Amino acid sequence: MDHFFIKRKRNSEVKYTEACSSSSVESGIVNSDNIEKNTDSSLQTSSSFEPHFKKKKVSARRYNEDYLKYGFIKCEKPFENDRPQCVICNNILANESLKPSKLKRHLETQHAELIDKPLEYFQRKKKDVKLSTQFLSCSTVSEKALLSSYLVAYRVAKEKIANTAAEKIILPACLDMVRTIFDDKSADKLKTIPNDNTVSLRICTIAEHLETMLITRLQSGIDFAIQLDESTDIGSCTTLLVYVRYAWQEDFMEDFLCFLNLTSHLSGLDIFTELERHIVGQYKLNWKNCKGITSDGTATITGKHSKVIKKLLEVTNNGAVWNHCFIHREGLASREIPQSLMEVLKNAVKVVNFIKGSSLNSRLLETFCSEIGTNHTHLLYHTKVRWLSQGKILSRVYELRNEIHFFLIEKKSHLANIFEDDIWVTKLAYLTDIFSILNELSLKLQGKNSDVFQHVERIQGFRKTLLLWQVRLKSNCPSYYMFPRFLQHIEENIINENILKEIKLEILLHLTSLSQTFNHFFPEEKFETLRENSWVKDPFAFRNPESIIELNLVPEEENELLQLSSSYTLKNDYETLSLSAFWIKVKEDFPLLSRKSVLLLLPFTTTSLCELGFSILTQFKTKERNGLNGAAAMRVALSSCVPDWNELMNRQAHPS
Repeated sequence: MDHFFIKRKRNSEVKYTEACSSSSVESGIVNSDNIEKNTDSSLQTSSSFEPHFKKKKVSARRYNEDYLKYGFIKCEKPFENDRPQCVICNNILANESLKPSKLKRHLETQHAELIDKPLEYFQRKKKDVKLSTQFLSCSTVSEKALLSSYLVAYRVAKEKIANTAAEKIILPACLDMVRTIFDDKSADKLKTIPNDNTVSLRICTIAEHLETMLITRLQSGIDFAIQLDESTDIGSCTTLLVYVRYAWQEDFMEDFLCFLNLTSHLSGLDIFTELERHIVGQYKLNWKNCKGITSDGTATITGKHSKVIKKLLEVTNNGAVWNHCFIHREGLASREIPQSLMEVLKNAVKVVNFIKGSSLNSRLLETFCSEIGTNHTHLLYHTKVRWLSQGKILSRVYELRNEIHFFLIEKKSHLANIFEDDIWVTKLAYLTDIFSILNELSLKLQGKNSDVFQHVERIQGFRKTLLLWQVRLKSNCPSYYMFPRFLQHIEENIINENILKEIKLEILLHLTSLSQTFNHFFPEEKFETLRENSWVKDPFAFRNPESIIELNLVPEEENELLQLSSSYTLKNDYETLSLSAFWIKVKEDFPLLSRKSVLLLLPFTTTSLCELGFSILTQFKTKERNGLNGAAAMRVALSSCVPDWNELMNRQAHPS
């Protein structure tokens, strides 16, 4: 009977022609009388029938077990109609291909070597296909749920929160929102998104993907520069962070390169060996492409017995330059304080430690400051490791000096006496001002999109400012406009002129000491290369041939600079792009100048990215998770590369 209906459907297209010609159809299955009756009835009901406009009715084909001899089974996926699936290549064909001729053609063209295989061969292949289909249906997650789990894991790592937040906070919140806005059925779909254990695996997968993306770029032979720094985390583990900068597409890219856990007894040679093992052994990078190395100048990295930097410079064939971190040098220069002012700073730290060292004292001061409506209610701890510590602690103590004085009296502490000393408070006002100024300088040296010319200009500008202030104080009518808190304090309080002169001499001594230490840590001879290549900072300042000749460039470079400085189109690009992006853009037209400029701008000037990495490490590695190896989470949180989600999805779908 099935064969009868299939045959009848195949012959439906010729029924109208057969009825009009009154010819009988010779068939072993279909009765000719029935055809004539059906045709007559159809003609009576469709007198205005036009065959050219009648929509062709397409019937769905059904799978037959005999098709297995051509190597095809019925696809197990829930399609609307039967579809053949090849047991050899697993290709799924359309329903229209359920014809012996088309199935045989696939076997002959795609698998010609299997034409003579017996039916038993294809039956064995059929079992393998069914097993793999069952496995995939049980093990795979829907693509949307898989992508959602990746996006959630990526956001969890970027926000530096615990992996359990995905299961305990994010997913329940999403369920509540979808259930409220849509319905329970839509909310149930979100439950297919994996839990926190899978979030950890997703973060590791994303980190591996980002690492591969970065290393593939560096392995292409481009030049790069690194900055490195080491510190000790909350678990007393020594950690070395390495960042890399390289030219990519239209500008410099700065990215997290590697995270190394070191043992505390490692020597400088051991640290270098560990770096060598990762950068050359694991990443297959060439040290000759390294053009700059930046560190903080500590003895562990650059000390007399360490020789880490010395070994790094040797493997680069002295093709790299070493830069001592500008921020670290600025911090070292700022430590030189006259003894009398140092006592003021020490007493301020003692006050903070007395209050912050006791949770009761800290709460009482907070309550007291809140009741009287002060702008701040907390004091800040002081530590030499943090660059902005001194300025912030002194500013907070000076702003709350009256409240702290009253609180110390209530506590009957001897430290209350120092706030009754006008000279001490006056010196505190000056220290608050000068360290706030040093903090502003430190902040200007941090951040991205800053080049070596900008940093040198800021340091040189500050050194000239120190000289100007010294001249102001040495005049017959000294001016204190540069120290606003100090100036306000001496205007609002009556201070003896002799005492003020003594304080002025101490301030002058401090400014002189600062000038000397800044000259020591930032010597002029270190900036000689920058002065010789001043055209890199502003190539359009050299329009005249006379000015170009004085730059000691080779003839080819002189010609390129003359052509470049004459282009008004490139001048617009120079004004809108960063300095590094501008020189990368003109690489094709001015290769010599571009190459020379990029090599000068490529090295890092600070280790601020490493310091940022250590700050983020403290968020991942807490007291409760002090045994955590946060390398994967660190890479996802710090990487500048954007994951290719399609590639990650394909990797999950085809793990081989």
